[in-house]
Amino acid sequence: MNSQSPNTQLGKLDFYDIKDSIIDYLKTQDILKDYNYAGSAAQVLIDVLAYNTMYYGYYANMVSTEMFLDSAQRIESIISLVKPLGFVVPAKTSARGKAKIRHGGVEGTPIPKYTRFSGYNGEGVPYSFYTIQDYRLNLDGEVIAEIVEGKSLIKEVPLIVSQETQKAFLHGLDIDISTISVEVKDSQTGEWKEWAKSNNIETGLDEFSKVYWLERSELGFFVVFGGNVGSESVTQIGQQITTNDLIRVSYLKSSGKGANEVGAWNVHGLVVAAETDTVSLSSGGSDEPNLDMIRFFAPKWFAAQDRAVTVEDCRALLASRGFVGDTADPLEVFNVWGGEDMDPPMYGRVFVSINEENPIDLIVSGETAISTLKEKTCVTILPEFLSPEIVNVVFSGTIYWDSMKSANSREQIMGLIDESLSRKFPKRFENKYNISEISNEINSVDPQAISTSSGDFYFLVRSMVDLGPDLGVKKVNFKNELQSHTLTTSSFRVGTKWSDGNVPHDQLIKLRTVGSVKRDGSQKLQAYYQNQNNTTSVLSDAGSFVPKKGIIYINQGVAAEPFEITCFPVGSIFDAKENIVSQLTLDLQIERINIQ
Repeated sequence: MNSQSPNTQLGKLDFYDIKDSIIDYLKTQDILKDYNYAGSAAQVLIDVLAYNTMYYGYYANMVSTEMFLDSAQRIESIISLVKPLGFVVPAKTSARGKAKIRHGGVEGTPIPKYTRFSGYNGEGVPYSFYTIQDYRLNLDGEVIAEIVEGKSLIKEVPLIVSQETQKAFLHGLDIDISTISVEVKDSQTGEWKEWAKSNNIETGLDEFSKVYWLERSELGFFVVFGGNVGSESVTQIGQQITTNDLIRVSYLKSSGKGANEVGAWNVHGLVVAAETDTVSLSSGGSDEPNLDMIRFFAPKWFAAQDRAVTVEDCRALLASRGFVGDTADPLEVFNVWGGEDMDPPMYGRVFVSINEENPIDLIVSGETAISTLKEKTCVTILPEFLSPEIVNVVFSGTIYWDSMKSANSREQIMGLIDESLSRKFPKRFENKYNISEISNEINSVDPQAISTSSGDFYFLVRSMVDLGPDLGVKKVNFKNELQSHTLTTSSFRVGTKWSDGNVPHDQLIKLRTVGSVKRDGSQKLQAYYQNQNNTTSVLSDAGSFVPKKGIIYINQGVAAEPFEITCFPVGSIFDAKENIVSQLTLDLQIERINIQ
């Protein structure tokens, strides 16, 4: 008998590969050496062995995959894996919008919690939204309120708590857990007091702490109250619920993503027939949690230990408070960085910026982010908000393409390149563009037919400038070294700075750099226009340009309308860092060649 070990291909788990491997092994045996496996009854036994091997190989692979957070695919596995981290996986999430109440009454008039608003989406479908906190009208009888969608409001419903387990069950995976409010009646004062939602990494809890926890199950959520874990060395964690305690719960049931893009609000239940304006359409509603976001943030949230000391702590904290929305990439929504990364360094500060185009939403989101960080950061760390700077990175050059070696047309090639680069460089913070890397990405779209090198391309960067009504000098910071004498602008009408001259108010002017770079690293900016004789007329000193640092200073009153600045970066890399939100625009030409 041949005692030689079989040459087994362990990486092949396909049914037919396993079957062929078994047959090859049997053919090495002296007893069955000349057996005809193809047409014999042994085929049935071999099929069973191959099927059994494939089944258990797949089963073992799935078990090992579901054991780790990075690779788990089933939501049940992820729920179990993040449970020790104190992270509760949500189910449906309600859409949120903002409405402005006008003429609602005198200053201080309350807008109570759970005030109902109705709104309509683009197709005319109505949805109900509610406030989840109290508001008061300002001096003008107005207030901007955040409202949360709910297909139904469960308000002040009695909660039955098991005395043995200290648990109560909320049925339904359409509950938005961020809206859950648990209240316990004080036996001495008779007042209902709201208890705080806690997590298993919170410190400083004792038997008097009025807190509860949430646990997700297959059918809903458990509300868990405090108790003693049974060890004499461990102090009781959280106050227990007794048989005499009265508990009630309120929450919203969500319609999920169907309630996104709702507006045209009307407020109900106020004494005064108030008017409402749509500050922002509803957004952020989802039918299921974003598993990629959970994989990314759950460990960071646990590592923060309910503190915000490092930049990663701050990012995890903002993510846990809902700033990431439903995106898997938090940098599409916000960025956080330390003051030591600033130029010049600003030690003892942490900065946050939010990718929000609506000015009112940006103010509200910025204030919310700063107040959130102040709750958890050290007293020696000062959170500060910076508005985002939107930069358009234009990638220009020529693609050399052999149409005879490609199955795609010119339009298809451009579509594939655009799709590939849009996926690699979405509009977000912290994009880093490298000409060599982008060139390789273009080649990979159709490697047999496309031949490019980094020398075929170059960058230019653009940013819109709006001087607005603010006083002082406008600063535009690209945060990268720029080429001197390359600054150009689009045309714009003259501003108030020229009102005392002979320049018509509708005259179109541009900016340019003049002179050499001074010792302080700056160049002078001039505003100019073409007169009737087609000669250049210089208006005045409009600001300065510091190419080494990528900073442009524009004097107030130069322009009466927004205009665009274009510059060329130095080198082959543009690093869109800190508060720069960048997006990639392609300006490419295709030239036919014959690749040998």
